[in-house]
Amino acid sequence: MKISSLVRSALVGWLAGIIVLLGWSLLWPRIFPVTDRVSAMPGQWKVLLLALVLVTPFGLIGGLIGGRLPYEGGKREQVLYAAISGILLTLVFGSCIFWYSGW
Repeated sequence: MKISSLVRSALVGWLAGIIVLLGWSLLWPRIFPVTDRVSAMPGQWKVLLLALVLVTPFGLIGGLIGGRLPYEGGKREQVLYAAISGILLTLVFGSCIFWYSGW
């Protein structure tokens, strides 16, 4: 496996995980409003930035693992599995960070 395909898989996993985590963290309070969003906004943006920084390695690792899973499937399947595994690892660890911070 070439270095460029490993880097591509890692970046696809990271990007997919970050996009899903951003969407989930911004849409979840709109579905279940539990706090006053206006007064809590500055602190929550800091927590979101911290969560994005902390889950970055997990998204990259998920992309690397997912890109290696379907070795016979071809490039399309490798990119798909890299995105899926990056999303899974990012959401798991992002949820732990949000829970710990009281998001």
